[in-house]
This record gives sequence, structure tokens and C-alpha cells, in this order.
Amino acid sequence: MNATIKIESINVGRPQIIVRRGRRLSSAIGRRPVDGPIDLTADGLAGDRVSDQSVHGGPDQAVCCYPAEHYDYWRSELGLEMPVPSFGENLTISGLPECEACIGDSFRAGDAVLQISQPRQPCPKLAMFIGRPDLPRLVNAQGYSGYYCRVLRPGRIAPGDILSLLERPNPEFAIARASRLRLEPTSDPDGAAALVSLAELSQSWRDHFAERLAKIGGNGQ
Repeated sequence: MNATIKIESINVGRPQIIVRRGRRLSSAIGRRPVDGPIDLTADGLAGDRVSDQSVHGGPDQAVCCYPAEHYDYWRSELGLEMPVPSFGENLTISGLPECEACIGDSFRAGDAVLQISQPRQPCPKLAMFIGRPDLPRLVNAQGYSGYYCRVLRPGRIAPGDILSLLERPNPEFAIARASRLRLEPTSDPDGAAALVSLAELSQSWRDHFAERLAKIGGNGQ
């Protein structure tokens, strides 16, 4: 990994009512960039909130990251302007796509230390926000999911901060591979089994793989 990894944008928001095609929903996906330094706590960025805490937020999903490089692809593919942060991410990061970011990678950013915990899964709210019902399918097909981080050490970060890699305990488990295993666990049972015991993977993802593997084993497949 030779590329410089940089925070291009820091984005915060609070739940708002979004109306799309006659449907109303509450979401904080409409985040906006901040200009200067901001505090990063174990729960996420100061002033940032999530709408549904049953599926978003918490220590394992304190910070949502999205690679800046993907925006040109989506603008061309979808024919939309797609300003940052159209994917609702907290940090728009250059230099660390899903094929290189690994579960358990820890980075120093400003005064803080973050650790990659799991891939992000595209949800219906993202599809509604962008106005493309097929967006989750397109994201999964392309592998441009983004990823979540937990905060190992709170601190102050700012746009333009460089992320310095501190540790890479699981180089064999890139975010892209973990995402594929969730979609197709039977394609690599050994890999799925290894993820269950991966301490750096979020608890919800470990539980998911343990449940899926138990079903696969129970069906004799």
C-alpha cells in the first residue's frame, strides 16, 4: 500500500425527514461537510447522529467511510451530480479502496486512532436518497460499498489529515473479500469460518457468519 491515504471531507448530520416518491422516512444520510477540525469520540463525530440505532451507530459503526475515488464512477454510471457526501459517509477518504482496506487495519488520523471493523451494506434509505431503487444491487455488483471504523483512541481530526497505518493484522481479509463472503458464503466456506473468529470484525458480522455457517452445516451443503 503505497498511496497516501487522506481525509478529503468530514461530514456530519442529524436525522431529517426525507420524502421520495410519496414515501417519508427519517434518516441522517443527508450529511454535510464541515470546514475545520472536529472531535471524534468512541460514538462518532461530534454533532453527528443516526436515525435508527438498531442498525446504525454504536462502537463498531462509529465512523462510516467512503472512498473518494468512486464518485467519478457513480456520476458517470448514474448520470447524476453526486456531490460529496452523497453516500452519507462521515469520512470521504482517498487512497484506501475496499480492495486494499482490511478488517482490523488501524490508522492514526490527527490525534485519533481508528480501526476498520466491517464493510458497509447499501440500504434502501441510500437508494431512496439517491433516487435509484436499484442502487444496492449496483453497489454490491461493483463492490463499492465503503466501510465502518471503530474509534480506538478519541481525538481531534480535520479535513486534509493523512491517515498513517499503524497495524494490519488481517491482510488476507480485505473489505472487498468480506463483502463477497456475506453475499456468497458457500463460495468460500473456509473464509467464512475464519471470519467468525476474527476478533477485529464487528460483533454483528461475526454473529451473522456464525448463523449462516450453522445453517449451511445443518443442510449438509
